[in-house]
Amino acid sequence: MLKKLTLTAITAFAFSLSGAIAQDDAATDEAPAEETVTEEAPATEETTTEEPAEEAPAEEDATEEEAPAEEASDEEVTEEEAPAEEASEEMTEEEAPAEEASEEMAEEHGEEMHEEEHAEDSHGSAHIEDIAFSFEGPFGTYDQAQLQRGLKVYAEVCRACHGLRYVPIRTLAEPGGLGYSEDEVRAWAADNFEVFDAELDDFRAALPRDNFPAVSGEGMGPDLSLMAKARAGFHGPAGTGLAQLFKGMGGAEYIAAFLTGFTGEEQEVAGQYLYENTAFDGGWVSMPPQLEDGLIEYDDGTEATADQMARDVAAFLMWTAEPKMMARKQAGFVGVIILVVLASLLYLTNKKLWAPHKYGKDMDL
Repeated sequence: MLKKLTLTAITAFAFSLSGAIAQDDAATDEAPAEETVTEEAPATEETTTEEPAEEAPAEEDATEEEAPAEEASDEEVTEEEAPAEEASEEMTEEEAPAEEASEEMAEEHGEEMHEEEHAEDSHGSAHIEDIAFSFEGPFGTYDQAQLQRGLKVYAEVCRACHGLRYVPIRTLAEPGGLGYSEDEVRAWAADNFEVFDAELDDFRAALPRDNFPAVSGEGMGPDLSLMAKARAGFHGPAGTGLAQLFKGMGGAEYIAAFLTGFTGEEQEVAGQYLYENTAFDGGWVSMPPQLEDGLIEYDDGTEATADQMARDVAAFLMWTAEPKMMARKQAGFVGVIILVVLASLLYLTNKKLWAPHKYGKDMDL
């Protein structure tokens, strides 16, 4: 039994001893391997140190090659830019006269705009001159010779485009009118006008009981029956209308100024011709000039100048707008006299009634 235990202990000690020896051998074997690894490390360091040495000449060669290329490209760019700069200088030299021309055109355009604005300002205030017509004032009356000349101007110049639909033909023979007889009016109406008769369903010669025909259609002008009362030539000062107290409304003056206010200038707007007129607020009208010297021949021998015809037809249109002006002025004059008499009687009556109370005695009238 002791032998077995001894043998077992010896074997165990032998096994442990052999294990320790084996571990020492393994440690000695690993140490040279590590040394070899450590010895290899300088080799890698040598390779790393050698590689930059090899790359440095390559980079130097590349920089040396790039330097001439950059110099060549810079020279080419500068050579290309030089003609471009010369071309730009030439363009600036060419643009300089163009800019001068544009500045001159702008100045001319500015002057034209200034002239147009000045013209518009001048047109904004219509130029109407006061005319001493015979019918003006509280005691004024129509000049029958002037009215007859105005009727002739209307019949031969104006009636093609303008009607007098509110004026009866018979008024030409009434008191305060043109001084024609009924037979003269009948003959004149039959020779100059035709009217449509609904009973006959046809046209017939005009009679004194008919009105002047109306004119309508494209391009026709407005009716002139009340035009002298519808227009006012004087509005001042400062739009107050006080000038009308001394000059009248100025309807006849406006018509005369309109007919003679054409300057001869014309322009085309949207396919329509407009004519400059100093009497019209807008400055441009669609009606062309109508009157010129010697256009008609007066029966009384009066020289038919444009200004004379304008005044005559303006007086006639004032009569068509107010044919009873003379009767109205007479009635107004009589009314003023009556009012003066009544005011005087009322004053004396008041003095008579209040004299005993004020002065303590009766007042003898």
